[in-house]
Amino acid sequence: MENTKSREARRTYTCVLATALHLLAAGCDGSVEVSIHITDPTPEQPCGDGQLDPGEECDDGAANGNAAACKLDCTLNVCGDGHVGPGEACDDGDDVDSCASGPVCGDGHVDPGEVCDDGNDVDDDACSNECALPACGDGVVQLGEACDDGNDVDGDACTNACVLASCGDGIAQPPETCDDANAVDDDACSNLCVAATCGDSVLQAAVGEQCDHGPANGPGGACRANCLLNVCGDGDLGPGEQCDHGPNNADHAVCTLDCTIGVCGDGHVGPGEACDDGDGVDDDECTNACTVPTCGDGIVQATEACDDGNAIDTDACTTACTAAACGDHFVQAGEACDAGAGNSDGGDCTLACKHAICGDGLVHDQGSGSEECDNGPDNGPQKGCLAGCHLNVCGDGDRGPGEGCDDGNLVGNDGCSPLCALEECGNGVVDPGEQCDDGTNHDQDDGCTDLCRLPACGDGFIQPSLGEQCDVSNLNSNSGACTLSCKHAVCGDGLLWLSVEQCDGGEDNGEDQPCKPDCTGAICGDGYTGPGEACDDANLVDDDGCTNACKLPSCGDGFVQPGEQCDEGAGNANNGTCTLACKLPACGDGFVQAGEGCDDKNLTQTDGCLNHCQLPTCGDGYVWAGQEGCDDGNNVEGDGCFACMPGKRVFVTSTTYNGNLGGISGAATKCQDRANAVGLGGTWDVWLSTDASAPSTRFVSPISGYRRIDGALIANTFADLTDGAIATPINLTETGTTVSADVWTSTSEAGLVSLPNCSNWTSSSSVVSAIFGRSNLATSAWTFNPTATCNGARRLYCFEI
Repeated sequence: MENTKSREARRTYTCVLATALHLLAAGCDGSVEVSIHITDPTPEQPCGDGQLDPGEECDDGAANGNAAACKLDCTLNVCGDGHVGPGEACDDGDDVDSCASGPVCGDGHVDPGEVCDDGNDVDDDACSNECALPACGDGVVQLGEACDDGNDVDGDACTNACVLASCGDGIAQPPETCDDANAVDDDACSNLCVAATCGDSVLQAAVGEQCDHGPANGPGGACRANCLLNVCGDGDLGPGEQCDHGPNNADHAVCTLDCTIGVCGDGHVGPGEACDDGDGVDDDECTNACTVPTCGDGIVQATEACDDGNAIDTDACTTACTAAACGDHFVQAGEACDAGAGNSDGGDCTLACKHAICGDGLVHDQGSGSEECDNGPDNGPQKGCLAGCHLNVCGDGDRGPGEGCDDGNLVGNDGCSPLCALEECGNGVVDPGEQCDDGTNHDQDDGCTDLCRLPACGDGFIQPSLGEQCDVSNLNSNSGACTLSCKHAVCGDGLLWLSVEQCDGGEDNGEDQPCKPDCTGAICGDGYTGPGEACDDANLVDDDGCTNACKLPSCGDGFVQPGEQCDEGAGNANNGTCTLACKLPACGDGFVQAGEGCDDKNLTQTDGCLNHCQLPTCGDGYVWAGQEGCDDGNNVEGDGCFACMPGKRVFVTSTTYNGNLGGISGAATKCQDRANAVGLGGTWDVWLSTDASAPSTRFVSPISGYRRIDGALIANTFADLTDGAIATPINLTETGTTVSADVWTSTSEAGLVSLPNCSNWTSSSSVVSAIFGRSNLATSAWTFNPTATCNGARRLYCFEI
């Protein structure tokens, strides 16, 4: 029993190993505490009161302890007492040794296995409590470290470089989706450490974006939903486009190749158009309404005299597009009739298209006519032709020219003979009714005729002294052989001599006039170019420079002229059997004819119409610019071109690098940079492997194979690429230069991981190595060769993905 207090008081005793007497006296059974009241007749000085009393070796008061310098029984803590005291490493209760267990960290001595020992328990000074030099990863934040979590996890809040994780440190930490450790905002990882995506409003050319307008991406915008520029031919109606029907765009279609709506006048024959010459000239082979010119379209063509665009034959232009004229069989304004070829000055309808009437100066003795004469205004009493267009004859009661009298009968001895002569005429005496009487001397030109009349034209006697050339009395007529002026009818006198002359314009007669010098009417074929004629060569040959219609030869006149291959007249059509240019239809003439899918009138095989006038299609062997990447004329996968998409391109870099490439992502960025530098475009990856990544897991086999940038086939598929050999060495750089060089790979011929790899391509140490390949070889050694140290300079293989 340990006495904790030696004064008279209520005491607390703890049962400890003691004698039986003591147990009985204290009332202890060895397991409980009891309180008893006794009277200690001899007061003692207590151990632990902080005063050194007799019998005590020490007394530190409350600091007493079995591990302290002064133990609980106020004896000094010494080696061998069974208590580990200050300065002791151990104490097993004997005195065989000096209570030391050997060298320990913290004893101030650098012992074997220790790098340092500063003898203190400060963990963040120059020597840790584990007697090691401070280092990133030891779990202790040292000077110069922002953190130290004591692990090798690089993707947590404290990186393996003992810096706090942040965007731009090259390590993708949550919530980062990427971190490429650069300040380039338009690559695959933005400066906010967000993986580049189409629609983020940042143009990432490195990943194949041509544009990125963020929320504005999409149909109808300048940038499509896939971050490619909205261009003509993509099938999406973009800004500035009137239409876009994608592969159906064509110059002969509703939507042309430049994404404008095909309209009349654009030079391309579109739907609903018969032609389109795009020249704005309305009177050539194609009208400005894109129709083949025809009579009645309102446009005067070379073969037409007029065209008023209507179906009225009685106006100034007939439906045959000839100028209205008397004789065309149509009654025009100002005409009373028109019997066409039946018009006649002796018929019911005169050559002037007037109804025949008595007094018009024309003897109407054909058709319904019964006129005996017609001297026009000279008709009437005492004239050769009476008012009713009957001849003035003896016995009709009207003394006509050449009659001395006319008593209305043919009875003699009544003063007027049956010959209408005064019966007293010739007695030399001027009797009543006589104008003169010089007897009967039979001289009609002596001033008095034998009819006792003064000489006058129309009296039936020719008086040369009066200038008469003829006189047939009442038969004188301006349409006969002897005119009303007693002159012989002659061509050029301005009087139409019926049945002899066709016309007579007097002084206006001429070779280029309606009436020729010989008083015949101007007609096509007479050798004279008359009114309405462009030429007249007096023959019936249509292809000699002047047609039988007296028109200059022109395409569309219906005659095949020199230089023309055909001419169907009004039947010419650019989409028919004879074009408006009078050429036989042929591929390349610019017009889509039967059997042709298109015709763009050029010899370009890479546009929207091939040279054999068929629309381009994938597999025709011709690369359609802007639509196809390739076309090898077949649909075979793995031959370098499939579905008209070219094979993936491959090059070896023109620059060299040591083994510290920044990992796979850093190496891939270098490939992308080299491709962009020369304008190759596309998205590129590197032929490298790390412990956890290889081309076999990153690459997708292209359906069109792999090719060098000069087009040479390397392999048809990924399986072909990794079967141990390639078709062509990958010895062309992105600039097209041929090189024979070492190339970092750490990749087997099967495309799998092959160690070592320059510590996952983060080391340029001379004591670390990696596998390389040879760019000049097509065997498996193109990718798999012996190792080389990582401080050396080698190239990279770059593959388009």
